[in-house]
Amino acid sequence: MRTTLFTVILGLSAGNLVTTSQQAPAPASLLGPVSGGKGQPFAALSAQDLASSRYTEAEYFVSGTSQAFEKSGTWGLDGKWSVTPAARADYKIRMLVRRPSDLKRFNGVLIVEWLNVTAMSEGAADYMQMKEEIERSGYAWAGIGAQAAGVNTPRSGLKAWDPERYATLAHPGDAYSYDIFTQATQALLKPSAVNPLAELRVRHTIATGRSQSAFRLVTYINAFHLRTGVFNGFFVHSRGANAAGLTAEQLGRDPDPIPPGAHLRADTGVPVFDLQTEGDMVTLRSHLTRQADAAHYRLWEIAGAAHAESSQWVPGVTPVPDLGVRCVAPINSAPHHAVVKAALHAMTRWVREGKAPRSSPGILIGDPAAPDPVLRDARGLAKGGIRLPELEAPTAILDGLRNDVPPATPGGQNFCFLFGHTNPLDAAELAKLYPTHDGFVRKFNTAVDAIVRAGYWLKPEADLARAAARQAPIGK
Repeated sequence: MRTTLFTVILGLSAGNLVTTSQQAPAPASLLGPVSGGKGQPFAALSAQDLASSRYTEAEYFVSGTSQAFEKSGTWGLDGKWSVTPAARADYKIRMLVRRPSDLKRFNGVLIVEWLNVTAMSEGAADYMQMKEEIERSGYAWAGIGAQAAGVNTPRSGLKAWDPERYATLAHPGDAYSYDIFTQATQALLKPSAVNPLAELRVRHTIATGRSQSAFRLVTYINAFHLRTGVFNGFFVHSRGANAAGLTAEQLGRDPDPIPPGAHLRADTGVPVFDLQTEGDMVTLRSHLTRQADAAHYRLWEIAGAAHAESSQWVPGVTPVPDLGVRCVAPINSAPHHAVVKAALHAMTRWVREGKAPRSSPGILIGDPAAPDPVLRDARGLAKGGIRLPELEAPTAILDGLRNDVPPATPGGQNFCFLFGHTNPLDAAELAKLYPTHDGFVRKFNTAVDAIVRAGYWLKPEADLARAAARQAPIGK
């Protein structure tokens, strides 16, 4: 493996990372671009994809000494949490960087994603949904492997996937993940001899995280942001009722657990965008965390969308690809990603110009303690929330309710409960709703126009949806 080693001085200011007389950890170092092993990074984009999008991709190793932390005082529901430094440990993790190959295309915004390890490997869950908007608007993106499972897990972690390329990686545990995330971002923003971002001039940095990574971002925002000051905004996507702990691995609970339903603190001083789905409320109980919009906080809620999905513009017309999860019922196919792209666009405008996004209608909630707290119409569609065209001109019933798995394979992963349902309307119901194809297209397009005007979809996704409606056999 041929690499170039360089040290990045982090420029830690007073109040960053450590606020006691204890000496701060030494600056992190970057190694790369990394090569060797299988000849490509884990989860690399194809050469054809990079060429067509005019993006480059490179992998770097980040190493240093990280700091763990302990709670200081009581952590309440207001999110105003304090910490004190605890143990230190050395680490070496990886960072994947994607950026426009033409510097003139860069829009000045760096997205830093906390890579998701729920599947026991490093996944770019937000990048998957933001990709088209990232590329057409010229963002730079970096995925940081802040958690231990992505490195250490047998069979699926980096060291198992490519023992040669990742042999030297070392992660001391998730207690150090918050400081690792900070140090890796600082190393990227303040490079020395070699710059992963080339000549790109970063004006704004947005942290993103979906699902388990969102749980981590909640704790990062509430306990660490005011002492690090690294990010200009946060995109929290599909969190649950509980924030991540300081010492527990992955989704485990600390001995002194954080209370469920904790808010994101109101005094961040930077925009915080909270994006939730109907499925997050049902399966992860995220409705318990609801808080009012404020100067630095916006909450959007997507009716009909599950925590995870296989998107279709016109659901129920063709079988829903199961993405390998093999659930009992067809999984949710709401175009969740279209709202994510619009949310990124709105978040960027907020960070750049100070113009906060409009507030989202809330999904209507009945009994908050019920297994399904969401109020539904006669067909089973959620009431309230952001109204997707797939709900306003329905061809299938989309929900975020718990799906099930056939008899499970011992030791296998089961994520079906997160994937919701797509229940196609039968021919008689479709004929009643849409006697003609033109009638269906008009109703669908009216809903598309409304969601674009509201800012919850962008034009490229709207154009694709309209085209799919024209081609659909509904009413023919």
